[in-house]
Amino acid sequence: MNAIERKARQLVRERSGGICEACGAAPATNFQHRKNRGQGGAWSASNGLDACGSGTTGCHGYMHAHPAESYERGWSVHSWDDPAEVPVQTAMGLVLLDDEGGWKAVAR
Repeated sequence: MNAIERKARQLVRERSGGICEACGAAPATNFQHRKNRGQGGAWSASNGLDACGSGTTGCHGYMHAHPAESYERGWSVHSWDDPAEVPVQTAMGLVLLDDEGGWKAVAR
């Protein structure tokens, strides 16, 4: 793990407090890339969610198994999108994530 990945993981974990950012109930166990690494997704706080489960279980697995809903909720973003500009539905409500590990509420 390089320093950039370590910092992104740290910022996302601090933002979540160790709780899944999708359901708000379960302990977070995995960094979910909103823009996949294969699509040019960076190791950044705006591109990550702290999710429960693995790539096949919990909220993390649900996000992978339901791509249309994941894009609709901002859990996933398209290759042409900037994760910092795409709102995401979290346990905190609809928010924009930033690369410093913060978030701000988005009005509907």
